[in-house]
Amino acid sequence: MVFVDSLDEPVLTDVDEHHLAKVLRLRVGAPMVVCDGQGAWRSTEFGRLGDALGVVQHAVFNRTRLRIGFALIKGDRPELVVQKLTELGIDAIMPFSSDHGVVRLDAARSDKHHVRMVRVAREAAMQCRRTTLPIVSGPEPLARLVERADDLSTWCLADIGAPMLDRVLTSAEPAEVTVLVGPEGGWSSAERSLGIPAVGLPGHVLRAETASIAAATLLAAWRSH
Repeated sequence: MVFVDSLDEPVLTDVDEHHLAKVLRLRVGAPMVVCDGQGAWRSTEFGRLGDALGVVQHAVFNRTRLRIGFALIKGDRPELVVQKLTELGIDAIMPFSSDHGVVRLDAARSDKHHVRMVRVAREAAMQCRRTTLPIVSGPEPLARLVERADDLSTWCLADIGAPMLDRVLTSAEPAEVTVLVGPEGGWSSAERSLGIPAVGLPGHVLRAETASIAAATLLAAWRSH
């Protein structure tokens, strides 16, 4: 599956065409699927995208949007987090800077980070055949992220010793559920005082990237029931 701007007149990017032809070694006429990233897709053939278009299909959307915010971490671990959250079906991915986090990005690095994470999410969605692209926001301070929230009643702060997330989730279907995962240095007292209820995650003391993936797994399992 590959994402295109238009299902009526699908055109592959140079990068996607190179990957399909040179890496996956698709031959002209090989069956493939093009998708608009918003839940609609149709079948076609490689090398004949505009001449072999199938009927447009539409995904059935889940009612509750799942969102994960995670504190910026070093190295390539943010790419792992974004990749796995995309595979698990998280609808919005929100990197943020935190008081005890060690990563600080200036404007230029923040823009590059955002571009890279959007690319990772797109590639992961194509690999797992997900028809909707997650919204990946640019990094911002946690306080600003919280200030922009319309309703904090469905937000949770992952913290050690709090009630387990899967026990807090109910059978109700809110419009969205947001879980924030902090840095390995933990939350500051100011961050714990933001008025967001704390929830726990299973296992021992988790690495930051593991905690994000664990939270996403619990949310995805809850929504699937």
